[in-house]
Amino acid sequence: MAALLQSATPGDTLRFKFALLHWCGWQANPATSDDCWPEGGLLTGEHPDLEFLPIMQRRRLSPLARAACASAWRCRQACGDMPSIFFSRHGESRYYFEMLTDLARGEALSPSRFSLSVHNAIGGLYGLQCASRQPYLALAGGGDDVFAGLVEAAGLLLEVPRVLLVAYDQALPEVYLTHIHGPEQTWALAMVLANPGASGSALELCRTPDRSRPPSPDAGYALLQAACSGQLNGSVATRRALWQWRLTLG
Repeated sequence: MAALLQSATPGDTLRFKFALLHWCGWQANPATSDDCWPEGGLLTGEHPDLEFLPIMQRRRLSPLARAACASAWRCRQACGDMPSIFFSRHGESRYYFEMLTDLARGEALSPSRFSLSVHNAIGGLYGLQCASRQPYLALAGGGDDVFAGLVEAAGLLLEVPRVLLVAYDQALPEVYLTHIHGPEQTWALAMVLANPGASGSALELCRTPDRSRPPSPDAGYALLQAACSGQLNGSVATRRALWQWRLTLG
């Protein structure tokens, strides 16, 4: 059965259902509850543990890349290699802001810094580190935030049995904050998703078009907090819709 349960004409409600096989998240601060979602867990601490990487490769990774790769690696350990989606609204915002500042000063750009700032850099580094030959997609979801990554996962699951979704973001440079509400901290959330019917808990989503509510500044972080606290249902407003979700334990 496909993850998209109900197709619809534009403007209608959309419903999705997945089997959640495993998850792993990272944030600097410990969780406030011991009751997290099953089949996974939270990594915490000032720096994500990347002991599986040679030290020279670890040094190339930004704090955001370390959070994303550490979470993705734990899912790979549990479920093996598979096609993946790397999702971030703003990506390596600190890197590209530094480069724009350098350009404004008339300074030369660092080729290394440029290569690590593009939106598919973290997914590419992860694939290289894992020697993975599986396809990956780098996505910036815009108005639907992290849920755009889940919609993309539903599409991929029409062709493959499992998908790894890795969502991550970090606080924007201060200069952007007068124009946009964005993440306030660095975080990452990786989830192994399959079509409903597979073993694991069932994650259901319902998207209702709605522009009347103020959007959450960071819907992905809100979903991570739900996973850390064992919250089994909730809703998040994005720029164009209200997303309601429910986790039914397997």
